[in-house]
Amino acid sequence: MVGAGGTSRELLRRLGERWDVTLIDTDEGRLELAAELRAVDTLVGDGSSRLVLKRAGLEEADAVIAASNDDDANLEAVGHAMESGVMRIVAVAADPERLGDYRDLDITAFAPDSLVARNIETQLEPRRVASTTFADGKAEAIEFVISPDSPVRGKALRELHSESWVVAAVLRDGQLIVPHGYTRLEARDRVTVVGSAQDYATIVHVFTSGESRFPLNYGKNVLVAVSSVDDIAGPFAEAMSLVRNSEAETLVVAHRDPASTRDDSMIEEINSVIEAARDAAEGVELEFRPVDGAANQGLFEVPQSESIGVVVVPAPSGGDVTGRIRVARALNSLREIDRPVLFSRATHPYSSILAPARRTAAGESAGRAAIDIAATTGATLAGVAVVPPSFVSGAGAIEDARRATAWLREEAAVQGITVRRKIRQGNPIRVIEELANAASLVVLPFPNNRSTVFRPAIAEHVLRRTRVSTLLVPQRD
Repeated sequence: MVGAGGTSRELLRRLGERWDVTLIDTDEGRLELAAELRAVDTLVGDGSSRLVLKRAGLEEADAVIAASNDDDANLEAVGHAMESGVMRIVAVAADPERLGDYRDLDITAFAPDSLVARNIETQLEPRRVASTTFADGKAEAIEFVISPDSPVRGKALRELHSESWVVAAVLRDGQLIVPHGYTRLEARDRVTVVGSAQDYATIVHVFTSGESRFPLNYGKNVLVAVSSVDDIAGPFAEAMSLVRNSEAETLVVAHRDPASTRDDSMIEEINSVIEAARDAAEGVELEFRPVDGAANQGLFEVPQSESIGVVVVPAPSGGDVTGRIRVARALNSLREIDRPVLFSRATHPYSSILAPARRTAAGESAGRAAIDIAATTGATLAGVAVVPPSFVSGAGAIEDARRATAWLREEAAVQGITVRRKIRQGNPIRVIEELANAASLVVLPFPNNRSTVFRPAIAEHVLRRTRVSTLLVPQRD
């Protein structure tokens, strides 16, 4: 943020806690005033200098605000931010007649008036659409977009009772809903909240904070099949770790029904596997599901009648033609379950997670799952956007990649997760393979189309060529 004047100080009061702010100004006194409002890093210097901006962290910035009282300095700062690929650039025109200079650069700029901080705020906070004051400034109306990870999603308004604010309107799929106590909020609802201006921060926190929900959007339990004692140290152990470090409630264990065979040695082996699972549970709640035939049959039968959020299976192996066929068959059969599938290579506990940065419905589902797991496990999260060579991708591909990584960072920041951005140009398969082997979990969208040996999906290449566990996530609204 360039400039520590009144607009900047008002903005500091309103910005969400997830923003780490560095404030630049030539006046130490203004910096000290601003630092009394919230925790900020301050830097005495000229904000139009690229060197000063670099020292302030320009290369890693998600947003740059040019709000000094010198339009020439602001325009210089804006230019440096554009050259560095910063996704959100907003400026304050010290002289309203200079607004055209900013607009010529396609930069959002505002004239210095009482609405400046409010306008910038809605540019920076994507879950807030608009806000306005009324009743002599004592009341405020704020419009929010309910996100999939919002703690108010799925709740009836009567569960959100407050004496200082009310939900006045809900816009859902283009239809206006006049809400009542039994109205439940859904993801992507545009909600208008009216309340006391003094409770602004509380209202914003209630409607824009995020919480880990994975795998509850798919189901509340984790399912794993065990066929031998060897599975206990492999898929079973990773499934158990996932239950401990997610919002899942129970580990459901599918195994062959001892009553389905008369072979005493097989019955003894089944009972040994069940006993070994109980011994290894270590506080995780287990439920056993006997199935006719092989234990893997339970992977397809149990989700049809129970709330299963993740299915855990051994990762298929093989780089030859036989291995490729095996991987393609596994993907095609497990797609029918329509649940996230964790292909286990026992690389838990997860310390680092790699996820795609893609603004598609499938990419966002995978990204949200990765954010949730990072939040509950404490793992670091890297978001990768791969740009094919320019002669294939076109001029706007890098811009799309920047927007996608910016979206992932913003969504993760709501849960206190910092995403390391990785924008790479080249072959997506090779780039993801290289980065995946440095992680302990890879999260990818489940392929929409059937895989074949001759037209494999990216997920299939990752499963065959990497050494880490891979979670494939189907699209969810």
